Parts: sequence; structure tokens; C-alpha cells
Amino acid sequence: ANKYLKVYKKQIGPDPGSINTAKIGGIIANNSSGMCCGTAKNSYATIQSMRAILSDGSVFDTHTEDSINQFKQSHGELLNAISSIREQVINDTELTQFIRKKFAIKNTSGYSINSFLDFEDPIKILERLMIGSEGTLGFISNVTLQSVPNYDYKALNLVYGKLDDLINLTVEISKFGLSSVELLDYFSIQSVRNEKSIQEYLIDLPSDDYAAIMIEVSCENHDDLTKQIAQIDQVIARYKIIKQFGFIQNANVMATLWKVRGGVLPTVAGERPLGSSVLVEDVAVEIERLAELVKDIRKLFKNYGFDSAAIFGHVLAGNIHFVITPNFNNPTELELYDKFMKEFTELVAHKFNGSLKAEHGSGRNISPFALVEWGEKCWNIMWDIKHLLDKKNIFNPDVKLTKDYTLHMKHLKSFESVDDEINKCMECGFCEPVCPSRKLTLTPRQRNSVARKIVSLTGLEKEEWQKKYQYYGIDTCATTGMCQTTCPVGINTGKFILKQKPSHNDIVNHAKEIKVAKSKVEVGNVAAKVIGKHNLETVTKFAHSKVKAIPIYLSTMPRAQAHKLTNEGSSQNAEICLVPACPNRIFDSVQKYSEYPSKLILEKIGFKVNYLADNEKSCCGQMYRSSCNHIQEKASIKQIHQQVNDAAGFAIIDNSSCAGFAKDSGVKLLDINEFICNNVDKLNLIQKYNKIALHIDCSTAKHVFNAKYLEVLQKCAKEVVIPEGVKCCGFAGDKGFVVPELNASSLSHLAPQVKDCEVGVTFNRSCQIGLTKHAKIEYISFVELLLSCLQK
Repeated sequence: ANKYLKVYKKQIGPDPGSINTAKIGGIIANNSSGMCCGTAKNSYATIQSMRAILSDGSVFDTHTEDSINQFKQSHGELLNAISSIREQVINDTELTQFIRKKFAIKNTSGYSINSFLDFEDPIKILERLMIGSEGTLGFISNVTLQSVPNYDYKALNLVYGKLDDLINLTVEISKFGLSSVELLDYFSIQSVRNEKSIQEYLIDLPSDDYAAIMIEVSCENHDDLTKQIAQIDQVIARYKIIKQFGFIQNANVMATLWKVRGGVLPTVAGERPLGSSVLVEDVAVEIERLAELVKDIRKLFKNYGFDSAAIFGHVLAGNIHFVITPNFNNPTELELYDKFMKEFTELVAHKFNGSLKAEHGSGRNISPFALVEWGEKCWNIMWDIKHLLDKKNIFNPDVKLTKDYTLHMKHLKSFESVDDEINKCMECGFCEPVCPSRKLTLTPRQRNSVARKIVSLTGLEKEEWQKKYQYYGIDTCATTGMCQTTCPVGINTGKFILKQKPSHNDIVNHAKEIKVAKSKVEVGNVAAKVIGKHNLETVTKFAHSKVKAIPIYLSTMPRAQAHKLTNEGSSQNAEICLVPACPNRIFDSVQKYSEYPSKLILEKIGFKVNYLADNEKSCCGQMYRSSCNHIQEKASIKQIHQQVNDAAGFAIIDNSSCAGFAKDSGVKLLDINEFICNNVDKLNLIQKYNKIALHIDCSTAKHVFNAKYLEVLQKCAKEVVIPEGVKCCGFAGDKGFVVPELNASSLSHLAPQVKDCEVGVTFNRSCQIGLTKHAKIEYISFVELLLSCLQK
């Protein structure tokens, strides 16, 4: 949503830390807020209308007057009951004051009963009750939100000092309309000390009485920003701070600074003891009492063995988070955790009159303590609301409200030790949006979770789970490692999955392997000419349904490579040694060229090019990593490393995944696409296309993609479309032929997004095959695109 709103300099109000992976439905059901929005721009404050499905199957829709009137007629009894609860609330002065005070700060525990004070219309009250209800009152299927400004001019300052001074400073500067003020306590700073990119911004703090705050300001124009910074600097000058970096406006430096804040949770989670869980709690109090709360919680940590637990959060809202890592497999730790939760909830709710949940979901961990926070009157009102809207208690039972006061001790997930590759997984789900199998079988988070479950099983039950895991967990994993790019602790579930496959450790004749693969394509091409490519796909699909090892001949199968990839004459004067990648030695380009396209474009740039000698024997080793032939993988890496070192000129390979694998293996092979981007000024390009589609394949995304790529593409087309929700296409080498449903599922919503594009472009040869099939437009290589756009 924010991506589409950005061109209007707008965004949605809620800005949770999980904004890149969160769904709108979850944001609404959770009443999410975040660093900047506080209570003024959260889901509750910015909702305009909604549609929800209630437990009786009816639709509650506030988008139009007609739908509202229909609901009033069909649910008059429900609305009257809501109005009766409102009368009960507003006629109790003590209760009214209590509720107003509770919602003067962030609060997502219990239901949004402040709606009884904010609105008279029962429709509006019901609409707000749904917000933050976590699916316990109904299913929210559609919402309209009011957007908020998203200013371009921003600045960020990192300030160190005593915790009390920093809180007082925040209170004083809050009148200037800051975007956010983020707190990092002593242990938060300690947790990120080993992050190299932020070393110059970290200092040694004398004790845990000291902390840091990050102050961000944003304005509509540069003059307003300068004025606001000057006002804040005047206030800072009056405080005893030990270090500040001044307001930085450089976007890259600001992004680096934010790593200080963003690195806390991943670091704590990544360094937790084996078998322990990651628990992130979230509370709020009046900002003036925040320093006192932090000190009291720190005492609790020491009493219960969480000595190095990190505390961080949103100071402007009096909202802090803390991370603890209890081991629920240990009965002693579980008992201590129970005592900690009871003392912690009493402290926040009674001493500070705070919120046990400020912006996170309360779930089943906090619901046993709802009575502690809200007292009998409010608790009973919340139960009345639950019974009105969910008489059979079928919607998310025990979330938000429960009468089982030991629920936080039950049904706890066991984090069994499985493999070093995934043991640190905290099952947050940040990996899921980039996974190609997310709509087909399992996501990386689910693969890890199921693997942990299997370890805990025995006998026939374990065998049954392992049998199903073969397809759901192993066969349908692309193993491209895109999950690692969004994982807070850097887990590559693909590496773990590769370990689950049987090894085939044999030295093979690589040249023969490629020759055989190319011959199969040639035979397929001939058969397709005889019976038609669509008919051949149907026949091979049937054969594949009977024997899974038989690959499917897709209707978008390219021609076999026709060019002879050998040198003619001496290679002594060559400036570039071109290494034709294995996929390009098998498959030809989409268009026919007089010369091999990769060599042609490099010569157009102005370089003398020769092929790598004996390139038919060369391989980066990736195909053998994927097939778990680790002996041949190592042999291939060693061989190409030697070939490249012996070659004249610098070596370039012409497939992105091969370039990425070579880079990871320490082989000095340049990616042809990156090389072209760096030398594009030597090409005379015309803007031939109106609109093209761009697929950024996994390797390009992980290793080299940057703004230069888009700049080059914009020389070729007026508009470049990057489809939403397509990260890894799922073709994954040859998986598109043997597990075609993975590719189909990943690209299931691609075609509508690119239907107006004249052509698609990507940087990986095998990706082109699946993209062309499912997009219903031709995808060509980056090299082919540039060749087609050269000034004649």
C-alpha cells in the first residue's frame, strides 16, 4: 500500500516494524501503530470504513449508506445491545475516567472499549471494536484507511546520555512534532557492538544507567526541517549528554544509523541459547514515568535471570519493548517465567497504570492477565462484547480474553535442536513473502517448524511426517536462499533443505552432461515441430504424472544453442574472457543473432572478446550443489578457478545465478549484466519500448541489483514494471521441468500485472522459460533487450 501511496507523498498511518511483511488485515486486527504514528495515526484513528464477516455469517459493511441501513435492519438487536453497554459506560464516571486514562497511551490489550466514549452511533462503535480484536469478534475482509503525509525531508540524530536525562529531553522536545524518538538501553547497545557497519556510531557507556535515543524529524520542505532542527538543538544544548552525532540528512548514513535500532532483536535472537524461545514483550506508560519503569523492569530481569535482556522502544509514546529468551523445555525456567509474568504484569498494570500490550497482539500470553490490567468492570464489559458477537466462542478462543489464568504456561512451542542452519529461527515469518512455495506447500518458517516437530516424534508417526515432508518441505523448496535476504538472523532454509537430500558424490564428465542435456532439448524441439509444442507439453505432462522423474517439455522451451562457442584464431589480445554459462550452452537466445549475443554486446561496448578455452568443460559448480554432488561441485569450482586465472583479460560469465555462485565460491568471474551497467555509456541506446516488465531474479537481487540497472532499463523503455509479490519465480534451475507447480504457484498472479507490457526482461536464462509461460508475454535476457535497443 505504501509503495502505491508514495507517488502521492502519502502512506498509511500505522508503521509497525514488520511493515515490509505485514498484511493490512493483520495491521487492522492488531490495531498496529509503530515508531511514528503513536495513537493519533494508528489503525483505530485512521479507519474510514470496513467490511467484516460476523459469526452468524452476516456481512458488516460500513462502506455505503445502503449497506449500513441493511445491517441496522437485520441486526437491530445487536446494535441495541451495544448502545446499552455504552449507556452503562458513560453513566459510570469512575469507569469513564479510567478508560480515558487507559487509552491516553498506546493500548492493544483487551477490546477497544474507548469506542463507547468516542462515538454514539453503535455502527461506529462496532467498527472500532473490530479493530484490535485479533480475529476474536469477526473476520475483517476489507478496509478503507485515511492516508497520512509522507515527507521527503528527514533528519536523524543519535544521542547518548543518562536514561533520566534522555527521557526528560524527549518530553521537552515532543512539542516540536517529531516523527519518532527511539530508545536503546545499555544492553541494546551492547548487543549490536559487533556489527561492523555501525562501529563508528557506538560508544562505551559507563553503566546501565546510560542509554541512547534516536531522534527523527521529517518536514514538507527543507526550510521547515532546518528550523525544526535548530529548535531541537537549542534544547539538547541544555542537557548533559555524553555524545551526539548531530542531525544527519544523508539517506545512506541515516539507513546505517537505523541499523543500530534494527539490529537489536536479530542479534539477541541469534545469540540465544540453543532450545530457547524468543519472547518480545511490549508495554506502555506515561512518558514521564518511562525511566522509572525501565529501572523497575531491569530489577525484575536480574531477579529472574534475564540479566542481559535488551530494552528498546518508542519513547514519544512511552512504549518500550524487551526481549527475553526463556527455555520452555526446562521446567525450572518455565516456573520462573510464570512468576516473572505475574510480577511483571502487576508492576505495569498497578504501579504504573500502564498497558500490558501497547501495539503488539496480546495473544494467549497476555490474555490471562487481562483481569489484572482492566479490573472486574471492564473485564465483564469485554466478555459481554465477546458473547454478543461470538456466542459459540468459535473465533480465536482464549485470545484477548480467557478464564484460564495459566494459559501462558500451556501449549508452548518446543524449539528442538535440528540443525545449525535453522536452530536460531524464531519463526517470525519475515521470510514468507519472498518464498515461491508460500501458496503451494510450506514457507521457510513452516519448513523449520515442521522439521522441529519431526525431531520430537518417534515410530510410525515420525515416518508419516517424514514421508509428507519430502514433498511439502524438500521437493517444493527452490533452495535459492531468498529467505535469507529478509531473515532477521540470516537463516538460509534452502541450505538446510539441501542437507536433507541424498548425496550423489561422483566425478562426472561435465562436457558430456551438458551435451546430453542439449541433445534432449534438440530432440524435444524436433518433436515439438512434428506434433506441436502444446501437444508435446500435454504428452510429457501425462508421462510426468506417472513417473515424476520424467521432465515436462514446456510450450515455452527455447531452441537448443546453435552458436559455436569456440575461438577462431589467437586470443592473446583479448581484453575479456567470456565464459558461456551452462544454461546458455544448452538454450539459445529468443531472437536469432549472427553471433552469440553475449559476445556481440561486449564487442558493441568496444572490447575485444574471446571465449574461455575448453569452456565446454567449465562449470561454476552450482548445478552440482543443487544435485548434492559435492565432490563434483568442488572439482568444478577448482577447475574454473584455474581456468579463469590462466585466461587472458578479465573473465565474465553470462548468467546471473552462475555469477552469484562463483562470487560466493571465491572465483573471480564478473556478472555480464553488472558489467554492462557499468559501461552502458559506451552504447547508443534508443527508448524502443513504452512499457517493459522486469523480473529481478534471486541471484541478482542478492548480489548486484542497484539503481544503475533501472537507469539502464529506462533508457530502453518509458516505463519499467516490477510486479508485486514476485521475488523468486520458482523455476530454480531445472525444477520448472520436474516440479512445475512450484513455478506456476509463484507466478500465479504475474500475468494480470504485465498484460500491457510489450516484453519482459530478466538476467537468468532458466527464469525466462517459466516467466514467458506464466506471464503470457515473451521474456528476454537483459543482453537481448539492449541489443534490440541499439541505435542502428
